[in-house]
Amino acid sequence: MRRAFLILLCMALLAAPGCTRFNKTEAHALERVLAFAHEINYNYGEPAGIYAYLTQAFKDTMGEEAFVEAFRKERTYPYLVPLFINYRSMELSEDALSGTAHFSQAARLPGMVYDVPFVYENGDYYMMAFEDFPGGEYLDKFEDIPYSLDMYFDFGNQGD
Repeated sequence: MRRAFLILLCMALLAAPGCTRFNKTEAHALERVLAFAHEINYNYGEPAGIYAYLTQAFKDTMGEEAFVEAFRKERTYPYLVPLFINYRSMELSEDALSGTAHFSQAARLPGMVYDVPFVYENGDYYMMAFEDFPGGEYLDKFEDIPYSLDMYFDFGNQGD
């Protein structure tokens, strides 16, 4: 009876969702890469979902609340289309502990790519993205925004 219980317990642990023993695979890395892209593309209104995919090192330098605020601020930049990425390919190291996901960026200059390194840690794959958020370097682009409504309207001839 005790043996049967131990066998059932082992089977249950192996079948449990998030069982990390089977997460270190190319298929799972691709699953995480695609899920990360989905968060950026379709769930950008809830940046905490994106934050969940970032590395522990990133999380140690920037908390979730600060990330959410920075992400929302970054999306206010007057892009034609904010960051939207299309999966192209993925490279995984031989030991499956790291890799790089290659994306193209939609509606930006032709040929623009977005390469995202990722690592296996804490039993799953996490992305090394938004590295300019903790130091605030992403704010530099807000200093000189080339976009102006003046290019669309002639404000000088009002009421003449």
